Amino acid sequence: MYAIETEKLTWYYGHHKGIIDLSMSILDGEIFGFMGPVGAGKTTTVRLLLGLIKPSSGVAKIFGKELPPAGGKLYRRVGYLPAEVNCYPEITGRDFLEYAAGFYNINGFQWVEELVDRLRLDPDKKFQSYSYDNRKKLGIIQALMHRPLLLILDEPGSGLDPLVKQELFKILEEINQRGTTIFFSTHSLEEVEQICHREALVKQGSMIHIGSLDELPGRGMRIVTLKVAGAQPFNVALDRLGDAEEIPSRPGYYRIVSRLPVNELISSLTRIELEYLRITDPSLEELLIDLNDLAAGGGNPYHV
Repeated sequence: MYAIETEKLTWYYGHHKGIIDLSMSILDGEIFGFMGPVGAGKTTTVRLLLGLIKPSSGVAKIFGKELPPAGGKLYRRVGYLPAEVNCYPEITGRDFLEYAAGFYNINGFQWVEELVDRLRLDPDKKFQSYSYDNRKKLGIIQALMHRPLLLILDEPGSGLDPLVKQELFKILEEINQRGTTIFFSTHSLEEVEQICHREALVKQGSMIHIGSLDELPGRGMRIVTLKVAGAQPFNVALDRLGDAEEIPSRPGYYRIVSRLPVNELISSLTRIELEYLRITDPSLEELLIDLNDLAAGGGNPYHV
């Protein structure tokens, strides 16, 4: 069974496109990452799935049923975290959570108290005194408090302290193991690598890839930062690693975009006397730039 299905889902605002012909199927029990840069259509897609806006065309379903207007009974089984969490400034976090609990059939507050503790939130402070980080925590707890069957999160890791984000992902993995399907939007490739079973990559409202991360175009690319030991000049061995550019702010340090297989890359590096070396995966932005460059060169890296 699919927790979420869309077929040619499209939404226009005026003459501008929000999303175009978005088709995807998220299996019941998946953790699915919906990736894209700012303005790609991620939040628009989330709002469509929640029935907050109506599609211009196409179909969206949750648990096999077409979406009712926002507030329909179907959404009682759904948890939602918006990208920006807002509330009355004078209300405390605890008051907000108690108010939200009234919309659900919640027996006891033990699970809520556990989330408050694990995410390190002081629930007795007023909302207006919360930092962005703490407002996000409050929204996460509200989204999880009724143990939803489907959890839709819009940029859940954005603005969170790294340790809190790590704890959040542990919580998400735990509830997923108990049967919750998780759909979250993000602009972080690292977050998707950490937790997701599958992902979709959207750009300018269109999907350019859906599948596993191993199938993502450009996944063989590595970003190599290094400094050659001593006063050695730039040499042929270094040039063979990939496109190398000296970092203007760090004389003697080079940034290289390498597409060599891992074993070949390591073998090539052992031939160079190095003072500093760092190898990382590309960021989502670097990956998209690389895909654009390949497309501009006549290649077709996109796989839908």
